[in-house]
Amino acid sequence: MFCRRWSQFFTISLCLGLLPTLAFSQEDSSQQSLADVARKLRKDTTDEVRMTDADTKKLFDSVDKVFAFAAEDSGMPKHAAIKRRLVSKADVEKYASGALAKEEFTKRFAQEELSMKKLGFLPREFNLKEFLVKSTGQEIAAYYDDETKTISMLNWVPPDRQEPILAHELTHALQDQNYDLRKWMRAAQKGAGNGSKSNETGNDDSATARKAVVEGQAMVVYVDYVLAPFKRNLVDTPGLIYSMEEPAVKAVADSQMLHDAPMILRESGAFAYNEGLIFEGELLHKGGKNMAFAGAFARPPRNSHEVLQPEAYINHEKLPATGVPDLQQLLGEDYDVYDSGGIGQLDVRAYLKQYGERKGADDVSGAWQGGAYVTFHRKNKTASDASTTTADLALIYVSRWKTPQAAERFARFYAGAVAQRYHTATGQPVSACSGANCPVSCAQILTEEGPVTVEHWGDNSVIVSESFDATTAVKVRSAVRDGAAHAENFPQDEIGLRLYEIPAFQKFAEEIGAQIAQAITSSQSR
Repeated sequence: MFCRRWSQFFTISLCLGLLPTLAFSQEDSSQQSLADVARKLRKDTTDEVRMTDADTKKLFDSVDKVFAFAAEDSGMPKHAAIKRRLVSKADVEKYASGALAKEEFTKRFAQEELSMKKLGFLPREFNLKEFLVKSTGQEIAAYYDDETKTISMLNWVPPDRQEPILAHELTHALQDQNYDLRKWMRAAQKGAGNGSKSNETGNDDSATARKAVVEGQAMVVYVDYVLAPFKRNLVDTPGLIYSMEEPAVKAVADSQMLHDAPMILRESGAFAYNEGLIFEGELLHKGGKNMAFAGAFARPPRNSHEVLQPEAYINHEKLPATGVPDLQQLLGEDYDVYDSGGIGQLDVRAYLKQYGERKGADDVSGAWQGGAYVTFHRKNKTASDASTTTADLALIYVSRWKTPQAAERFARFYAGAVAQRYHTATGQPVSACSGANCPVSCAQILTEEGPVTVEHWGDNSVIVSESFDATTAVKVRSAVRDGAAHAENFPQDEIGLRLYEIPAFQKFAEEIGAQIAQAITSSQSR
């Protein structure tokens, strides 16, 4: 199994291709360690230049060479030549600003944002739309457009520095030629949450899990292209990670953009690139190119759990259905369903980190076995998206865990985090309970938005209710317990990964790696 530090290394040194190409002779490479090469590459801050006609021809000619490399490395055959064009900074800025101008922040976006605030993933005062618009700048690398089937390259970056970027982007071209990326992604979106066989576990979020396959494969080819001058690749150089220096790893936390972002945005933003690479690397070591490339397209991972824990994917792990049954009849006179979705392993890891459990986040979240939530809107409140606040919502959240110890640990952590999420939080006495119909443990906290109850049950589930009055809360939790076998009633797309539906967030994710790499380059010049 790959060490978890893979993600730190590749986020820093590889994401979005800011390293220049390894343009060293075989003689040079044989006398330098990979750590020496990495240091030299980070210090190589070539000034931006406007390419000459000769440079442009060299870059255009390199597309075919890199495309051939990507095809051989991935095992995906070429079916057509790649259209190519050179773009200026003005072209890129126009493209980026035009995309943002067309950005549609839909009703579902507003509902998701408020649900994330109610659940504690975003601060109450956080403006997600404003943050994403301000955080997205311009493209900083070559990019493949699956609509026009064209690779766009930059006229101010030297050809040698763009070749590794091309390896990443031309892998997307190969994926598109062999699997029709848009159609493949839409197939996942159609299958999620509609009772189809693909969603039979109630924990399916294959659309964004597929994004990890797409980007993870491209990162594998990128790494292999960088290592090619040394006659190495990701399969035979798994120890590369251990040669990285701690200051470079720590630079991840130095990015102002990342510092300003809530943990769910950091974790979700890096997911497709970092975790996708680790996932694909594990498949390479387990089953070779066929499993990592064609195999992952034929049987894509279903959720963040299978990406974060590749052995669950490899072993065809089956999870019990975990969800919230239809409570509308019970709550019909007082509440409407406002939003629903899944709380996946990645969401749990972000939540733990957000509220102080950074050291144990991987361990605790690794015991995740399923999670779902539903938020409800009080009918006596105005349902306008502009006027609705978290105080107008109540929620039910159900999670399932691998062991009783993991369930209890998460229940205690969730209850303890309530004080950080609300302005006022006062612990309340819990009524004595004995018998088979009692939870293993229970915590009750009174907040300015109503009571919060966290129950750990003997089946390793944790049931949370927030902001229902005490009588209704008891009825809701009882109905959830009684209806656990009918938990597939709501879509289970993971709340953090739903952000990938927003083009502005996709651009934010792409720029996370760029900001980190820029921070490292800056630190090397001090």
